[in-house]
Amino acid sequence: MTAGERSDGAVTRALRVLEALAPGPRKLAEIAAGAGVTRTNAHRILGVLAGAGYVQPVGGGTYRLAPRSAALAAALGLAAPRGVDEALRELGEKVAATVHLALRSGSQAVYLHKIDGPGPVRMASSVGMHIPLHCTAIGKALLGALSDEQVREVVEDAGLPGRTRNTITDPAALSRELVSIRAQGYAVDDEENEEGIRCLGMALPLDGVPGGGLSISTLTYTTPRQRLIDFQPALAATVEQVSALLA
Repeated sequence: MTAGERSDGAVTRALRVLEALAPGPRKLAEIAAGAGVTRTNAHRILGVLAGAGYVQPVGGGTYRLAPRSAALAAALGLAAPRGVDEALRELGEKVAATVHLALRSGSQAVYLHKIDGPGPVRMASSVGMHIPLHCTAIGKALLGALSDEQVREVVEDAGLPGRTRNTITDPAALSRELVSIRAQGYAVDDEENEEGIRCLGMALPLDGVPGGGLSISTLTYTTPRQRLIDFQPALAATVEQVSALLA
């Protein structure tokens, strides 16, 4: 057997383990049986997948898919958690604006859901789109929920590329911004990712870990900054509801 054939076999086994875990959460023995591999191999594969952020141990020899797997499903147009769409639509109707749900995928986030706001103007965002963390409301809220060391890792990996004249491109300035975000519990993207768009975002905890975020996106010429910030209680209530649905 060649090295390539061994590699192909390892990839196939890893995919079978993910498939066996997909309904989740599942015990190690169930995963091994469903994937057609030994418990030893299943345990080893799950360790690799957990290290890559696709699988999450939940204790007692039980595993579940992690947010990165859901983000990958979103990128493929496959993810549609039950009840989440309704919760986001209720928020969108309440604030009369566009609502996004994104999950973290490494040093980026991926839109899992988008509810368009009223009116003829449609934002360029779409389900499956990858977004940066340093200049979006969801991304900055996520960074604010991470440790300083984790933030440095993201910045080292993704950098701080400028998107508009308002984008924070200096690490020290980003650190100061995150201090404010942690104190107030929300983040604002004030035309930092796209000119003419202002967003309010909050981190979305999944099993106590900041796995994603929700945002309300508005046009700057229709919604003043303070009015957007006044939506924070409604956004916080939806974050709590969606976190429970995704648990």
